[in-house]
Amino acid sequence: MIIRDEEESPERTLRLLRMLCETPSLRARHWEKQLHWQTLLVPEVSRRLGVDPADAQDPRAHALVGAALACLDAAGAAWLACDGATPVSALLDRAMETLAA
Repeated sequence: MIIRDEEESPERTLRLLRMLCETPSLRARHWEKQLHWQTLLVPEVSRRLGVDPADAQDPRAHALVGAALACLDAAGAAWLACDGATPVSALLDRAMETLAA
């Protein structure tokens, strides 16, 4: 999601995020980019978990990275839904907290 500029220009960021969510080709590219991020992040998360990244039988790193990216998407969608009234960082914290519950 395009949320890094939220504090500098919330109106612009809301417009960009709305366009991303409402344009199928942009949304598809976003998912493609997230899959690439997952590919890049899983080896590092595996290393931190003490797991061999090549071990296809251990889903923990993939699950953590996928869940973190899903929380980022959920926070962005919630931020868009409230028109930026709640800081996206608070929404991301809230989404992440549900994983620990």
